[in-house]
Amino acid sequence: MSQHEPSFEVLATRIGLTIDEWSAERVVGSMPVAGNVQPDGVLHGGASCSMIEELASAGAAAVAGWPERLVMGIQQTTNFVRAVRDGTVRGVATPIHTGRTTHVWQVDVTHVETGKLVATGRVTLAVRERPAE
Repeated sequence: MSQHEPSFEVLATRIGLTIDEWSAERVVGSMPVAGNVQPDGVLHGGASCSMIEELASAGAAAVAGWPERLVMGIQQTTNFVRAVRDGTVRGVATPIHTGRTTHVWQVDVTHVETGKLVATGRVTLAVRERPAE
């Protein structure tokens, strides 16, 4: 692993997130519900928030010019719309604003099996030059 590999791969592995599409215009990923549930068996809000920030960060990295520039989340707002107990969720991240020092990305998470919206989030990210090593 090089020191400049995207950090979103580390958490993504822990929650089972796979990045299916990664570009400056859109990031798509999926995550299993199994292994990411609350004690009552529904998809954990923290897992959903992690997925949302991972996808937004991946998109911002594509736009910002990673690995020369770094991106880091500075604010996230997530609305949980529907509980799911099984299957897979799919997130689609799209940019709302891609400035020189900040980005805002919208991420909608749907249940793959039903197509219904599970959560929707907005992430604001800081964009910075990579410090000299």
